[in-house]
Amino acid sequence: MDFKVVFRDSFLEDLEQIVKLIAHGDPMAARKLGESIVRTAESLSFFPERYPRVRERLGIRRFVAGKYFKVFYRVVPEAKRVEILRCWDGRRRTDPVLPQD
Repeated sequence: MDFKVVFRDSFLEDLEQIVKLIAHGDPMAARKLGESIVRTAESLSFFPERYPRVRERLGIRRFVAGKYFKVFYRVVPEAKRVEILRCWDGRRRTDPVLPQD
């Protein structure tokens, strides 16, 4: 039972900013990180519930990539869809604004 993975604009904008920032110092590392995040997100088409829920937002789940980068997503089982919502640098002092459940 495969799910369709949908990348939201907010995620794409976050990822672009992160990759651009890292690319200033190390373009190859930035490319590898970006590819790794997208590949992991795409793998959610199979068993998307494998990562933990966000405590404060039970409808949202997240995985961590590249040690610091949190990727937030939502599973919509009735539509067989996974929505990739945000990519956030975990070293920031704030959390991203996430859509309502």
